[in-house]
Amino acid sequence: MTWWLWLLLVLAALVTFTLIGLHLWRRGKALLTEMQALSELGERLAAVTGAEPPAPVEPAYLASPAALAEAREQRRENLRERGRRRSARAAAAVSRWQRLGLR
Repeated sequence: MTWWLWLLLVLAALVTFTLIGLHLWRRGKALLTEMQALSELGERLAAVTGAEPPAPVEPAYLASPAALAEAREQRRENLRERGRRRSARAAAAVSRWQRLGLR
């Protein structure tokens, strides 16, 4: 007697999955259309400015160990430079405070 209830639940699940799939398919198609338009815009912009578009970003898990080491070293250098700039700003602020008699 409950077989019709199970049948109804299975059919409802199939309809739900179908609707979700259609929604995702339409959103994916819209995304790909937008990406193609942006690609064409990038090519036109590169033609106007004469600059090459930036290279695509390569995920870290696909990079070679040498490339990873280089990226890590670049990050360390960026952090050191950022620290130097921050220290310089702090020193300038302290000197301003001292000139104004605030410290």
